Amino acid sequence: MTPEATPPPVAGFRFAGVEAGIKKRGGPDVAVIVADEVVACAGVFTTNLVVAAPVVQSRAVLAESARARAVVVNSGNANACTGETGTGDAAEMAARTATALGCAPRDIQVCSTGVIGAPLPMDKVRAGIDAAMAAARPDGLAAFARAIMTTDTRPKVRFAQATMGGGTVTAAGACKGAGMIHPNMATMLGFVVTDAHVAEADLVPIWRRVCGRTFNAISVDGDTSTNDTALCLASGRASGSPLRGADLDALEALLEQVAGELARDIVRDAEGATKLVALTIRGAASEADARLAASTVATSPLVKTAIHGEDPNWGRLVAAAGRSGARLDPARITVRIGDVTIFSENRWHGPEAEKAANAVMKTPEFGITLDLGLGAHAHTVFTCDFSADYVRINADYRS
Repeated sequence: MTPEATPPPVAGFRFAGVEAGIKKRGGPDVAVIVADEVVACAGVFTTNLVVAAPVVQSRAVLAESARARAVVVNSGNANACTGETGTGDAAEMAARTATALGCAPRDIQVCSTGVIGAPLPMDKVRAGIDAAMAAARPDGLAAFARAIMTTDTRPKVRFAQATMGGGTVTAAGACKGAGMIHPNMATMLGFVVTDAHVAEADLVPIWRRVCGRTFNAISVDGDTSTNDTALCLASGRASGSPLRGADLDALEALLEQVAGELARDIVRDAEGATKLVALTIRGAASEADARLAASTVATSPLVKTAIHGEDPNWGRLVAAAGRSGARLDPARITVRIGDVTIFSENRWHGPEAEKAANAVMKTPEFGITLDLGLGAHAHTVFTCDFSADYVRINADYRS
């Protein structure tokens, strides 16, 4: 789907986003996803050791039972580094949402995003939750997406459908994120819902693998956050039989399609960015080496500024790979920008190759490949350029 397309309803879910006055600059800032009943839910969370109160709470309840009835989100305030007060506020957000639904607070996933360190304005949060619960509707995903934004310039919504289990399965999702983006995880909140009839025990590993190839395979600036959360909820309302065997593979592919499009939308909307680049390491001796090299090259400030300047500076690429800790032999490395080979067999291919590579880099989306020539392992990270606007946006974030 295109980002402008309207997602179809996903059976068993309602959504809303409302303005509660939490954001200094105004706009919707409280959002909910409401399931008709308690459903299967899988989550992947930040690995940062400084963890926001809603992450601590939501991660703990999912570890006990991979189920949820609703998700409540506020933007404009991270509720991170807020001590016992923040813990209590996250618990109150769950309890208030649960009361409206007549379920247990443990069935509510709580997410927050925004400035770290400030206490939540709970009077506004309470009113926002009440308003969002009253406004929730099957076609409210776009409103939800707008309400979770912080430095995003546009809402991010995607959907897809596929046949499996003898019926049609729909998946739709929304996410936010534009800065502090790097694997494991990033400053992002991501939510995908599906009507697939899938067991909790199957959904959890599927979602972890999907996140590993999507939300955990993007990088804007090398920073990760205190609040990162990616949730997948499955209502089981699709026609057809419960998914097993090859149908579970089909579900994984469907979820990866939606999550992958959302992840790339984050990089497209990266703070100050003008380029989306698929940075691929091939020919690595191990998967770990492929990931090490891809992460290091994708986050190198020198590489990212060269991308912004449309400069095919292959020396920065191989130098970054060389300091990554991955095994490599410079004589075996091949560097391609788009389909242009600019370096191989320890030799620069000259000004004509550089001119052709520069033409590729003038396009808004392209690929860079480093083949290490040592094995069969590969990994791709979607990254972007660094511009002066990135500095401006982050310098002015709290002012």
